[in-house]
Amino acid sequence: MPRRLALLLLLVGACVDKGPGPQPKKIDPGFVGKHLLTAVPPLTATLDVNFGGKVVYLGNNVEQTRIIPGGTVKITHYWKVIESPGTAWKPFSLFRGDAGHADFMALPDTDMTIAHGPGTWRAGEIIEDPQEITLRPDWRSPHATLSVGLISPGAHGIDDRMAATGANVVDRAVIARVFDVDLSRAPPPPGTIHVPYARGPIAIDGVGADVGWGGAITSPELVTAEGSPEPVGKSIARMTWDDQFLYVFMTITDSDVFSEYKNHDDPLWKADCVELFIDADANKRGYVELQVNPNNARFDSWFPGPRAGKGDEAWSANMLTAVTMRGTADKGGDTDQGWDVEIAIPWAAVKGRDDAMAVTIPPRVGDRWKLNVVRVDKKTGDQNPSASSWNRITYSDFHGLDRMLTVVFADPNGGVAPGTPVGPAATGTGSGSDQDPGQGSGSAAGSGSATAGSAAGSGSATAEKPAQILIPALAINTATIAIDARGGFTINGAKVQDADLDTVLKGLTARDKQLELVITTEKGAPAASVVRATDAATKAGIAKIAVRPASP
Repeated sequence: MPRRLALLLLLVGACVDKGPGPQPKKIDPGFVGKHLLTAVPPLTATLDVNFGGKVVYLGNNVEQTRIIPGGTVKITHYWKVIESPGTAWKPFSLFRGDAGHADFMALPDTDMTIAHGPGTWRAGEIIEDPQEITLRPDWRSPHATLSVGLISPGAHGIDDRMAATGANVVDRAVIARVFDVDLSRAPPPPGTIHVPYARGPIAIDGVGADVGWGGAITSPELVTAEGSPEPVGKSIARMTWDDQFLYVFMTITDSDVFSEYKNHDDPLWKADCVELFIDADANKRGYVELQVNPNNARFDSWFPGPRAGKGDEAWSANMLTAVTMRGTADKGGDTDQGWDVEIAIPWAAVKGRDDAMAVTIPPRVGDRWKLNVVRVDKKTGDQNPSASSWNRITYSDFHGLDRMLTVVFADPNGGVAPGTPVGPAATGTGSGSDQDPGQGSGSAAGSGSATAGSAAGSGSATAEKPAQILIPALAINTATIAIDARGGFTINGAKVQDADLDTVLKGLTARDKQLELVITTEKGAPAASVVRATDAATKAGIAKIAVRPASP
C-alpha cells in the first residue's frame, strides 16, 4: 500500500466518532419503588378502562385543568395490572385539538414508562405514573384532549393499539382529560408584544425596583439597526402600564456615556439618548417622538403626518423622567458603566395635537398600538452615532413606522382577552401573585421631572398602596438565593415569591451595583428554578453569579 494512501486511511479512521451516542434518560433507582402503590388514592377522574383484559386505567389526578400555550401541566395516571402485558406493548399519550384544528402532540415516554415498562409489570401492581406536559407555544385550539393507551412499540396506527373497553374510549384509547386552553395568554408572534398592566404603583426615580415593575415585559437585548455601527455595551427595556401612564425603563451598559445637551428640546439625538416612537392608531401618520438623555434632558415632538419634514417641537408630552448614572453624563473620554432611565408617558400625550385620534385612553385590554424603543449611542470621537432598537429598524430611518412593534395591552397576568377589567375596581388592593394579582393600581410618580438619579417631584399614589415587596438586608457586596427541593426561593433568609424575584433582585442591585450573587441548591431543587434565578440575576445586572449545592 502506498505510504500516502496508508496515511489517508489512518486519518479517516482517527476521525470516526466512537462515542457512546445518545443515551437513555437515567431514572433514580428509588423512583419506581416510590410509585408502586398498595392502594389507589382518591382520584379526581375515575375511568376504569380495561385494556385487553390485562391492564385497567383507573383514572388520574391533575393540579389544574387550564393551560396556556407554552405552559406546563402536571397529571398523574393510575394503572392496575391484571396480567403482565409483556414487552409487546407500551403506554402512549397524545394531545389533540378540537375538530377543525390541526393541533397535535405525540408525547414522550414518562419516567415511569422508561424505568418500569410493561415488560416488568406484575399482576396486582398499582402503578402511579406522573407526567409533566408542556403545550406547544403555537397551539391554537381552545381545548387540548389527552388520550392514553397501549400500543405496539414502533407502531403508529389505531389498529396497532390494544383494544379498550369502558367510558371515554375513542379509537382504542381513553380520553383521560380535556384541558381548557387560555389562548388569550398565548405567546405573541414575532414583532408583537403583550404589555401587562402594572401590579402596583410606580415611582419615577430611575431605579425601577417598585412592585409595579414586577410583571413588566422585558425586551431581548436591543438589536443593532441594519447598516448601523455597533453600539458600546448592551441595552434592555421593560414596559408596563396603568390607568395614568405608559411606563418604560431602560438599562444601558456603556463604558463611554456622554451628551453635552442639557436643555429641553435640545437635539438629543446627536448624542447618547433613548427614543420612543408611538403611533397609537397605527395608521403611519400622526405620531409622537419622545427622547431622554443621560443628563435627564427631554425632547418631545409631534408629527401630524407621515414621516416627512420637521415635527412640531413646541408641543409637549409632559412626560415624567428620571435617570440613574453609573459614571458621568457630561464628561467624554472617561470610563463609565452605564445609565438607567425611567419614563412615564401620560396617555393624553400619545394623541399629540390630534384630540380626535381614534384611540381609547387609557387603553383597554386587547387594544393594539404601534411603537418602538430606540437607543442612540455615540462613541467619543466618532462623527456618527449608532442605533439599536426593540424591533429592528434601518440606520437610514430611526422612526421606522413600518418597523414598529405591535403592542397589545394585557392584564396583570399577560392575558389579552378583550373586555378583561383592570385597575382598582377590578383588582382591589393588597398583595397578589401570577394566579391572583390582587393589586391596586395607580402611580406614585407625582408631577415634574427628576434630576439625574433623584425621585420624580412630589405626589402620591392615586389608589390605595398595596403591600410592598420587602427587599432583604444585604451582606457586604453579597446576596444568597437558596432554592429548596420544591423550587422555592429564599434570599438572605427572607422567603421570596417567584413573581417577585425580578423586583427583589433589581432592588438589591439598586443598593449595590457591585453585588455578587451565590445560588445554593438543596438536593432535588428543580433545574428550572436555577435557570429562573440566574436569568433574573442577569436581567438585574448582576455580573458575578455562582451556583453551588447547599451545605449539608
